[in-house]
Amino acid sequence: MLPTFFAVMILTDTYRNPVWSKDFPDPFITRDGDTFYAYGTHNSPHGFQLMSSKDLVTWTHLGAVGKPSWSSEQMWAPEVYPWQGKWRMLYSALNPVTKKRDLAISVADHPRGPFEHQTVLIKGIDENDRPGEDGAIDPCLFVEAGRPYLLYIREAKPRALKIVELSADLLKTIGDRRVLLEADRELEKGVLDAPTLVHRNGVYWLFYSSGWFQSWKRDACYRVWAARSKSLLGPYTKPDKPVLDTAPGHIYSPGHQSIIELPTGEWWIAYHAWDAQGEPMYGHNDKGRTLRLDRLHWEANGPRTDGPTTDPRPVPRLR
Repeated sequence: MLPTFFAVMILTDTYRNPVWSKDFPDPFITRDGDTFYAYGTHNSPHGFQLMSSKDLVTWTHLGAVGKPSWSSEQMWAPEVYPWQGKWRMLYSALNPVTKKRDLAISVADHPRGPFEHQTVLIKGIDENDRPGEDGAIDPCLFVEAGRPYLLYIREAKPRALKIVELSADLLKTIGDRRVLLEADRELEKGVLDAPTLVHRNGVYWLFYSSGWFQSWKRDACYRVWAARSKSLLGPYTKPDKPVLDTAPGHIYSPGHQSIIELPTGEWWIAYHAWDAQGEPMYGHNDKGRTLRLDRLHWEANGPRTDGPTTDPRPVPRLR
């Protein structure tokens, strides 16, 4: 039996959400050695937000990184991956000529940057040529047997989650762009966001968010889901229950997930959400969409969380 004082030390090794209590939308977390890096949608014209952490729960804001050479507006949802000895940033931003959101890729020697623009992978105007600021958003990289694929969201109605193969250098698309999911359920409010694909035990789990990311509390409907398929290209079956949902009176509209697998075998889900201060929308909530973290459990019928949590929880087990 452990001594009493040692047991108390273990029990106090906890954290509480949010792990970053300021606006940090569309989080994505990657790891380099013993350091985690979190990237988020911009809060300045100088680039995307960047933070670092040694434990996933205590974060240091490092300022702006990765500003595109071709855009200064609507720099959204960056994701950064190691690939062929470099670090590649996928993101969307507003094309100043077409007024559409394009998907692009940049490269750096270090996850802190500086990042240099390489190419536009998806032109928003190819996804929607109607007037208005929309196009393509939320790029995600998935690798199958060494072959890279780009997942992303087509904003034009009906909003769709799409996939296309990439070249080995990640600089061009190959073949057709295929639709994996469409916003075809009333509760999705015509919105799909934030694809994340996990292949586990022969099943493809396609995480995504749907609903209004900001609204009145009575209408809060942004959620995280996980559709499943036996094949990379589908068909994918949408679930009946979300992985994360609003907890009235505490947390509203959790979403835009990032999935983290630790060497210890633990899985975690990072996401943004509104707290109960004011209404869950900009102009009514001073904190904005804060960064949160919860344990992700894999069960026979798919992924499950205890979140969104606000009470003390055991910290991630890193080693």
